[in-house]
Amino acid sequence: MFKKLWRLEGTVGRATYALGGLFAFALKFGIDWSVAHFIFHRDWRLINYWHFADAETTPMMVVTLIAIAIPFVWFGIAMTLLRLRDVGLSALWTAGFFVPVLNLALFAVLSIATPQIRKRFKAPAIESAFLAVIVSAAFSVAIALLSLYVFKQYGWGLFVGMPFCIGFIAASIYQRRAPGSKTTPLITAYAATLLVAGIFLAVAWEGLVCLLMVTPLAIVEVALGVGFADLVCKRSRLAHASMFIPALVPLMIAGQATMKPIAPTYEVRSSIDIDAPPDVVWKNVIAFPDINEEPELLFRAGIAYPLRARIVGRTRYCEFTTGAFVEPIDVWDAPRRLSFGVSQNPEPMRELSPWGRIDAPHLHGFLVSQRGQFDLQPLDGGRRTRLIGTTWYRHTLWPAAYWRLWSDEIIHRIHMRVLRHIAVISSANPARS
Repeated sequence: MFKKLWRLEGTVGRATYALGGLFAFALKFGIDWSVAHFIFHRDWRLINYWHFADAETTPMMVVTLIAIAIPFVWFGIAMTLLRLRDVGLSALWTAGFFVPVLNLALFAVLSIATPQIRKRFKAPAIESAFLAVIVSAAFSVAIALLSLYVFKQYGWGLFVGMPFCIGFIAASIYQRRAPGSKTTPLITAYAATLLVAGIFLAVAWEGLVCLLMVTPLAIVEVALGVGFADLVCKRSRLAHASMFIPALVPLMIAGQATMKPIAPTYEVRSSIDIDAPPDVVWKNVIAFPDINEEPELLFRAGIAYPLRARIVGRTRYCEFTTGAFVEPIDVWDAPRRLSFGVSQNPEPMRELSPWGRIDAPHLHGFLVSQRGQFDLQPLDGGRRTRLIGTTWYRHTLWPAAYWRLWSDEIIHRIHMRVLRHIAVISSANPARS
């Protein structure tokens, strides 16, 4: 039986399916109840499978229960697939295993359905693809848990190693069971990637915006993994040795956590030319009223953007949609330069998610502004002003060069929203640089 489940070959009868499902559920509920009660000191009831998270749910409890669920999920989908084959239904119905309420109806139907005439089974392409998707997605979820909740990092293992291994694992499994196709392994790997992204959204680990940001990198890495799998599968010795490659990803995550690489500091500079003298512009630099400009699409998607600024003593407060930057002023050279540090950063964004507000780890300390500065340069004999805004910041997302493409652009757009506003209130007809 275990060989059948592992290789997804053969069929199971209705009695085996029904008794196996009931026993697995009873065993899992007993384990979940024991873990919740004795380790995390909270109640656990059947309703918790539909309404899992509450104020008492900790990240470690989430990680523990998901880790416990992985073998049961495998058992459930494998049994469902073999039973669908026994009654002559499409393997696509296995997707119903993941849909609340529908999975109960599917279990009831398959527990009583009459078997069809059995024949010698050879794994078709769709079932090979299904196995490849599930295995590679399960590996990715485990890697994400390890990186985000154990080592608390968004590093090379998560953004490079994990998508590469999705492509490698999915393509390797598919080629072993249904060799010959060139494009189907790539499609299968991308299907697994979409499944992982859906899981991240469903359990509120990440929001839509960050998943879209990582998509270009993931597309390339998954394709590289598929290409590498195609290369080694043609050589039997390499094929066996290459199966240890996924084990390198946890080592990559642990190694980066041990080395603790220093986050680089980046500089973003933006400017605008204003039809007003520097002393007029200066008054609107140190403090400005509400910005009335409609936020652009990037900001409407959840990225924090500035609303207003005020001065209290020697501290500037720049209020964003997620909170205020607290900026102690260290250079006040009117009307030429205003320079300040940053003692407090609000969250960089509010993630778009089916669950509304989520508390993703990257919202805390992974993108930090360190300093800011405004420079005012007189133009045309002091009748006009070039206003330059500069931000120095760091982030601990790796590969740093890739994420800098996004963060530089976001900060530049934040700059320009402020600079345009200052230009409008300083002059009726500002000229952008």
